[in-house]
Amino acid sequence: MIVIDTNLFGAALAFCVGVGIAAVNYGISRYLLKKQPGLYTTAQILKQLLQIGYLVVLFTLGGYTPWDKLWLLVGGCLGITLPMIWFTFRLVRLNDALQRKEDSSDG
Repeated sequence: MIVIDTNLFGAALAFCVGVGIAAVNYGISRYLLKKQPGLYTTAQILKQLLQIGYLVVLFTLGGYTPWDKLWLLVGGCLGITLPMIWFTFRLVRLNDALQRKEDSSDG
């Protein structure tokens, strides 16, 4: 039988959910950069609220799980921030590519 009451399992689970949230935020950013770049800065506030909301949920509801809140928060924070290193790199490349297209057509 697998015992899932270890804190590492809780941290890993929180990490995976954090990676999912980071991926959703990346998808939103990518869509907005391509289709509606004027709304990009407004969406940053909403994405930040989603990330903070996730951490608040981990903190408030962590006591109802078999795992320690601290481990859940560490896993959640790492899950949100570590993938964003890669996603930010990709968004910068996308933005640069879109700017080059626009510059070449300016004449």
